[in-house]
Amino acid sequence: MFIQTETTTDPARLRFLPGREVLADGASLDLKDRQQAAISPLAEQLFAISGVIRVSLGRDSIVVTREGEDWQHLKPAILGAIMEHFMSGAPMLRKSGGVHPSESRAAEGETAVGHVREALRRVIDPELGYNIVDLGLIYDVTIEDGGVTTVTMTTTTPGCPATNYLKTGAGEAAITVEGVEFVDVKLTYEPRWTPEMMTPEAKAHFGIRDGGGW
Repeated sequence: MFIQTETTTDPARLRFLPGREVLADGASLDLKDRQQAAISPLAEQLFAISGVIRVSLGRDSIVVTREGEDWQHLKPAILGAIMEHFMSGAPMLRKSGGVHPSESRAAEGETAVGHVREALRRVIDPELGYNIVDLGLIYDVTIEDGGVTTVTMTTTTPGCPATNYLKTGAGEAAITVEGVEFVDVKLTYEPRWTPEMMTPEAKAHFGIRDGGGW
């Protein structure tokens, strides 16, 4: 097994690419301490390494944040933990993790959903040049106990060449919201998207009248 590494804009963060799927397409998980890491056997192993203070799991990458130690000393231990995990066949996530429910969940959840939708506005459909929320591509956002977030979305057409780009972008945008710990982006074509699903602002931008087409 060969694991590649990539630097990031933050010298304290290093990306590890195991050449295998880490989380299902569109999903991402940001773990900030050992308690949260209980949801993932691999994350637990990484947090057990002195100097590791944060672990982020993506579709095909593992981003580790360090404190104090330099990468020369940390990399061998991290590479060993990642290789051991994949060779063992252990699941990436446990069915029930150690993330505890937040207090005042109803009020906080409602606010968090709004924050997630705002974050999703940063994702721009490359073909239309407009954000996926106002285009009507986001069908639903739900946040459950422990910050487990599900984004249900579509694309303007089935087989859209930007599908993976949009799903990945949605996951990466949602995970930046405070309180969101895990994101699952689900793709659906029921119902099929139409321009009528756009917000009034988006329709005005594209010169579409209510009840009209392109």
